[in-house]
Amino acid sequence: MADINFSGLASGIDTQSMITQLMYLERAPERLLQTKQKKLQSQIDLYKQIKDSLSELQKSAQSIKTSSTFKGLKTDVGDSSVLTASASSTAMEGVHTVEVTALARSQRQVSIGYASNSSLTFNTGSFTIDDGTGTVKTVNIAEGQNSLNGIVTAINESGANVTASIINDGSGTPYRLVVTGKDTKNYTVDFSGLAVPPAGGTGALAPTLLGVGDPTYQAGTPASFKVDGVTITRTSNTVTDVLPGVTFSLLKEGATTSVTVSNDTDDVTKKINDFVKEFNDAVTLINKQSVYDSTGKTTGALSGDATLRTVQSQLQRLVTTSVSGASGAFKTLASIGITTDSKTGNLSVDSSKLADALKSNFDGVVDLFTHNGDKTGLADNQYGLAQQFNLVLDRVTHSYAEGSTNNGLIESRIYGLNKSITDIDKQIDSMEDRMVQREAVLKQKFSAMESMISRLSSQGNSLLSAISGSIMGS
Repeated sequence: MADINFSGLASGIDTQSMITQLMYLERAPERLLQTKQKKLQSQIDLYKQIKDSLSELQKSAQSIKTSSTFKGLKTDVGDSSVLTASASSTAMEGVHTVEVTALARSQRQVSIGYASNSSLTFNTGSFTIDDGTGTVKTVNIAEGQNSLNGIVTAINESGANVTASIINDGSGTPYRLVVTGKDTKNYTVDFSGLAVPPAGGTGALAPTLLGVGDPTYQAGTPASFKVDGVTITRTSNTVTDVLPGVTFSLLKEGATTSVTVSNDTDDVTKKINDFVKEFNDAVTLINKQSVYDSTGKTTGALSGDATLRTVQSQLQRLVTTSVSGASGAFKTLASIGITTDSKTGNLSVDSSKLADALKSNFDGVVDLFTHNGDKTGLADNQYGLAQQFNLVLDRVTHSYAEGSTNNGLIESRIYGLNKSITDIDKQIDSMEDRMVQREAVLKQKFSAMESMISRLSSQGNSLLSAISGSIMGS
């Protein structure tokens, strides 16, 4: 049964209010600890934001750390109606002439027309699809499959390198089977194995494909073209293995065009500017939380934090570091026109100087960022700038694992802050246990006071009554 407390009935004093106020004062240390917890949690939230920003910077660095992901080449086609072309980072600069003699074509065979595409009028049994080079697929047709639709489905599920479909030409017998090769081979479809007449007495019937000489027939032929005067044939109009790193899509035969492969300075410039933006975003966020605002007399929430100062110093060191072994005259960011603001630490790009660097030594700029980017186990300064950033940022943002030697600076700091919050929780819990006991003691004391006042009041009333009676009796 809960205690019943009639506060101040004897004394007229609101003892419960007094106890509440006294306990509020007693809990002042708890409130200080809770305020500290909020500050610690705020720091954790800020560190998570900073880590996210640095992770974006790391992704940007990872995306340009090798020449295959950083170096861009572009193609320019004189007449895009003849062909289109694209180039990967493995392509080589040059100008080429391409003459398209004949486009690659797949074989197409069309059947005579039939009155229905769903009636079970065809023989059952099996037929074969021969690609002419020793690969033969056998297709079985059972009762219930022996319609034009059923034959189409069976061909498409056979694994043969052909596709089957039906067209409707609008005539009295409109439904025609169309078999098309997926390559330039010429296939023979032999329906003679369909020899068992269908049930229902509809008469024996097997599909008939129209052959060479019919307008619907198209033979499979390879693409034929010349590159710089050299005659080449391929089984597809998409050609990937003639010029290293260059893909052609042949579009028109009997025509000639030029294909120019050159360094894509616009693409590289964009990647550099994107990287600089990610760097500046991260530095701006870090500065906001660490600097002192002399105008507003305020400091960032992480001002003076040793971990954040370490992160700042490592980022600033990276922007002035050099690349050992980089080819050409470009060893640092400054050498290609990227400099640091002495007050904010942000990077700025001199677009004219960067353009001149790319024009004079495109591969040198690429190597500045990508040097040894596909290797492992080297000293930091032996890598290009992108990998140097990636390695340092990994040490800063790497996830935390108990006992690991690879814990990132920020994640380790977050772990420590969370541990401090947990420790404070324990302190508050211990204090609260004492507060509960303290409140119980106060209630007992005030209750005892009320009881004593009540007894004294009762005794006084009795004494006054006796005195009053004595006077009245005399």
